[in-house]
Amino acid sequence: MNIFSRLAKSVRDVYDNRIVLMALVRRNTAGRYKSSYVGFAWHLFLPILTIAVLVITFTAIRPRAIPDFWIYLSAGMFPVTFLSACLRGRAVTGNAKYITKMKIPREIVVYASAITDFLTVIFAYLVIIIVILLSGQHVNWAGMAMIPVGLIIMLFFGIGCSFLTSTLTVFVKDIGYFLGAIMRLIIWITPTFFLASEATGLLGIIVWYNPFTYYVEVFHDVLYYGTMPHVEFLLTATILAVVFFFIGAAVFFRCEKRFPEVL
Repeated sequence: MNIFSRLAKSVRDVYDNRIVLMALVRRNTAGRYKSSYVGFAWHLFLPILTIAVLVITFTAIRPRAIPDFWIYLSAGMFPVTFLSACLRGRAVTGNAKYITKMKIPREIVVYASAITDFLTVIFAYLVIIIVILLSGQHVNWAGMAMIPVGLIIMLFFGIGCSFLTSTLTVFVKDIGYFLGAIMRLIIWITPTFFLASEATGLLGIIVWYNPFTYYVEVFHDVLYYGTMPHVEFLLTATILAVVFFFIGAAVFFRCEKRFPEVL
């Protein structure tokens, strides 16, 4: 069975088990902060608190402040947070009991994990857009209409990354620890605290070889600069999403039969 046929079958299987998918998403969203008074709202409060601290810190220490730095930071922080979560590769190992004890499409745990983190991004951008409108910032409505497109492209990229890293982590546990460390560093080489145009020398090279940059810059264009996303950013982000999704899915489907015996 080629990858396209397998993906078509996967879509049918996941749709047939959509109740299980929604149950896993609910478990992930509610269970992460179980017994807390705030519950799901912590998914938003923690990133917002982080952004508040970083805005205060970097506004004070930057030699040349970025105007409306909170918009710039917020627009870039949530894609980085979402993609970092997808790249940590915990979807399969974190749901081992469902894979080994339930007869469900194994890929459903990857979708559930990605959707859970993706919901935080959606709610976060709704809050950011509302605050931008209330603060009287310039809004490009045509650009705003591209936000769902950017989000969907980013979701497919994230799922592809999760397919790949979640599979590798099953067989080589060290990869999970390595990726965790890398994700702590990736935020500093993605233009969230600095303008992409300011990156020069070695940092400039690293920034534009960093896949996260293109997703972050799509949202910077729309929310911070108030323009349509640059075509090259959207095109690169789309190509990355397609490539990683198919590679990740191919690796996952090739190895999934061995999951129960390894887990």
